[in-house]
Amino acid sequence: MATSDTSPAHSAGRHIVVCGSGLAAQQVCAALAPYLCDSLGVTWIAGISSADSDFLYGNLAPPTAYDFNLSLGVSEPELILNSDTTFSYGTHVTNWGALKLNWVQAFHQPLPVLEGATFQHYLTQQGQAALEPFLVSAVAARRGVFAHPPEDPAHPLSRAEYGYHFDATAYGALFELAAANGGVRKVAADVSAIDAVDGAIKAIHLSNGQTLTADLWIDATGPQATLLSQIGGVRHSADLRQKRRLCVSLTRMEAETPGPAVTTVNGTSYGWQAKTALRTSTLMLTTSDPDSDLEAQAVPETAPVRSATVDIGFRDIAWVGNCVGIGHAACVAEPLTIAPILLLQRDIERLLPLLPVSDDLSVERREYNRQALADYVHADLFMRALFETQPVEGSLYWRDATRTPADERLARKIEQFESRGLHVAYDLEPFGPEDWLILHYGMGRRPLRYDRIVDGADNARIRQYFESLRSNIDSVIRSMPPHGTYLNGLTNYLRQTQG
Repeated sequence: MATSDTSPAHSAGRHIVVCGSGLAAQQVCAALAPYLCDSLGVTWIAGISSADSDFLYGNLAPPTAYDFNLSLGVSEPELILNSDTTFSYGTHVTNWGALKLNWVQAFHQPLPVLEGATFQHYLTQQGQAALEPFLVSAVAARRGVFAHPPEDPAHPLSRAEYGYHFDATAYGALFELAAANGGVRKVAADVSAIDAVDGAIKAIHLSNGQTLTADLWIDATGPQATLLSQIGGVRHSADLRQKRRLCVSLTRMEAETPGPAVTTVNGTSYGWQAKTALRTSTLMLTTSDPDSDLEAQAVPETAPVRSATVDIGFRDIAWVGNCVGIGHAACVAEPLTIAPILLLQRDIERLLPLLPVSDDLSVERREYNRQALADYVHADLFMRALFETQPVEGSLYWRDATRTPADERLARKIEQFESRGLHVAYDLEPFGPEDWLILHYGMGRRPLRYDRIVDGADNARIRQYFESLRSNIDSVIRSMPPHGTYLNGLTNYLRQTQG
């Protein structure tokens, strides 16, 4: 006979239940752990096999992961010592589109504002066609070197930002440990049935015979959205907005030493391949159109460790009734950019300020959904911007990527940048001005005009500034060690100081 959950920690106050076994569930449970108290209990139902979709988060985390992970109880030294995580300056895109574009979509601090005008206006006025030589992280990425940015703001490397190369299994295990240490109650069982009435979940029945009730349900079950799909009025995963179907596979190749501190994305006629260097292996993510000619694809020597055909898209409503979807349950973004893991982080960060929950969730629900939809839409704009160039002729992948006209907001961004170097910004964009500026230059876009305020600056002094900046960056890069050498040295240092 089924039994109800009546443990004191839950009967005395509010109860949140997290469903899912992958990275989204591990991270949200770690995030909820500090909220545990006599009036709030958290139960994690971890039997659902949503971890199988974790490779769709890609293998690259943004610079914001440092503070995000730390807030969840996982420090950078723990990542380096207890997983195969490495460092990353961003993504090196090669062979992209019919023009074979090649650039580093680098992580970087905001570029200088010189005498009231942003950096790109001076580039245009000075006839500088390339941005990348002035991006220290991009130059370091191409050279295969790495070092932590110093605190001295005058040092050229202080402008660099870095993220992490990660394997979802090892990465997620650290958050699971943090959740356990924080007191989150874990139940290893599958959901066998869901009682949903009037757009809300009343109870779930587990494979171990237990029945659970909750004030708030968090669906972290991946693209299948096990909980959300049972609530009336919400789109199912097959009806995701901006729907596009892709084949994605992940292979692992052993490596003796870590490769460069950058993920390399190579465009192909059928899609793209991304190589990410971990401590002792290289991960290769291959994405293609399901109808592409398989014989035209570069079949890896190593069999995929994960593969799936997935629908790419997002839900207009991520929080329905008393159930909120996070991660892939709400949005499945193509892992060509950092969007998948960035959006997961933002899902969790958006949820936490709305706790604790009350009987009437309407206020929290409206605010969460407002912010979530903005995130998903603007991340999709950034992704679509990658295809606003000459397409690969005859490619099904490129055809499907551009099947629908570009959003007018993207058209406005591109038009204003190409016209006069302006950055058009919208509320709650997950990608910032530097991300867009680097993307524009990487895609070959250049402003026709510049802000005339720059004509008031001393021309010789500005030229000297550019020459000095480029020279200082080159000098710093020449003194930096290879990524693998730096990582090994850091690991030894951490072991000595913590041992």
